[in-house]
Amino acid sequence: MPRPYMTSDARARGPSVNYRLLLLTVSLGGVLAPLNSTMLAVALPELRRQFHVGHAEIAWLVSAYLIAMAVAQPLGGRLGDQAGRVPVFRAGLVLFLLLSLGAALAPSFHLLILMRTGQALVGAAVIPNGMAMLRESVPVNRLGRSNGLTGSAMSIAAAVGPLLGAGLLALGSWRLLFLMNVPLVAAAFVSLALLRYPGARLRRAPLSLDWVGALAFAALLVAVTLLLNALRGQQSDAAVAAALIALPVLLLAFIYRQFSAPSPMAEWRLFRIRSYSAATAYILFSNLVMYTTILTLPFFLEEVQGKGHLVTGSLLGAVSLPVAALAPLGGRLSDSFGRRPLVLVGGLLVLAGVAALLAGIRQDVPYAFLAGALALMGAGLGLSVGPGSAAAIESSPRELAGAAAGANSMMRYIGSIVGAGILGAVLNSGAAAPGIGLFQLIFAVLVVMSALGCVAALFVHRFPADFRLSRPPEPALAPAGAAPGPDF
Repeated sequence: MPRPYMTSDARARGPSVNYRLLLLTVSLGGVLAPLNSTMLAVALPELRRQFHVGHAEIAWLVSAYLIAMAVAQPLGGRLGDQAGRVPVFRAGLVLFLLLSLGAALAPSFHLLILMRTGQALVGAAVIPNGMAMLRESVPVNRLGRSNGLTGSAMSIAAAVGPLLGAGLLALGSWRLLFLMNVPLVAAAFVSLALLRYPGARLRRAPLSLDWVGALAFAALLVAVTLLLNALRGQQSDAAVAAALIALPVLLLAFIYRQFSAPSPMAEWRLFRIRSYSAATAYILFSNLVMYTTILTLPFFLEEVQGKGHLVTGSLLGAVSLPVAALAPLGGRLSDSFGRRPLVLVGGLLVLAGVAALLAGIRQDVPYAFLAGALALMGAGLGLSVGPGSAAAIESSPRELAGAAAGANSMMRYIGSIVGAGILGAVLNSGAAAPGIGLFQLIFAVLVVMSALGCVAALFVHRFPADFRLSRPPEPALAPAGAAPGPDF
């Protein structure tokens, strides 16, 4: 039988080994998606040359991944609510490993897109169920620091992804990037086996997942992506016409399905909870701002200022490194002072950083100025994202923890998709080097998005109702005689 995470006599000595194993397991599962997203970015030019495809085709290697992640996050969370966290988490790891091997051996570009899209679909089952395991196991007065630590691991993975990808490319082929997942998944398996996470008895009922709604949502995002790519002249007239006709039809079909389905794709009733809606909105806006900034800067530095990859990489590190360094601190502080103060302070720092970029962007803007503004943004994100995610998940019912984490993560990826769309709508790849006015327009939009994030932060709760509980309640529907849940 699983032993408790900590006995009552050991509470004063700090977290037990199993608590650390829980954090390690969730972190190892969580880093797969951001690492595979940023690691592959440096290989896109080589992939385009090897498979003899154009810029429009290679862009779908990124777009398909983001769309699949956005669509599958709520489904993966709901599946864990119904079938159990650990079985779904474990199955996601197995399938992710198999699809990584398939991508490494892919003989054609279309098969590579298929394997990578599959990676996103099964990876979406890992992330929300890992977050739900934290929600079920960690007392609310430690949930902030736990989310901060796992968020820091994901930020570090996103930050080192380009460097790791460049190193693997230097060693050999782009196929090594997908093989890099083998030791990571193996480590996650070992950690999960050592953890022996206690399960809960589930209702004997057939699985109820809204596949029709998910397909409609995926088709809707594909249509939106096609139209955004058309603004850059990267789609045929026939594809644009089809997307324009399909967009309103798909939107109406998706809305109808979400109102009529017995178990809609996402648990939309969670958005009736004020703090959940506010925290999830903040996550959407903050990720939109971060992703758009990260995508915009290389264009400015390389096409306007004529800088090299080293300068670009170091400035992007000015965003990601503060996030990784401050995420654990932000989570810990939010456990003491509440979620709202940290989310609001972080949001204001992000707003200040973007406003500085808008005010100071010009052709000869100094490196130090850009680094300072980006570090300010990174600090704000580091302090706020962990508390924001914790606020969203802890404000939901425990039996819907997976659905809550999935819908929250879905908004994160929608923010990324919209961010990429903003950039695509403004920067036309067929034109010469973009002018300063275009970058001012982008940052002006991001200032508005940052301000909306700050407004959302005002409605995040400070402490949940059960904050002062010293230990979490037993898992829902726990079997009689089962071992107790995680204890701190």
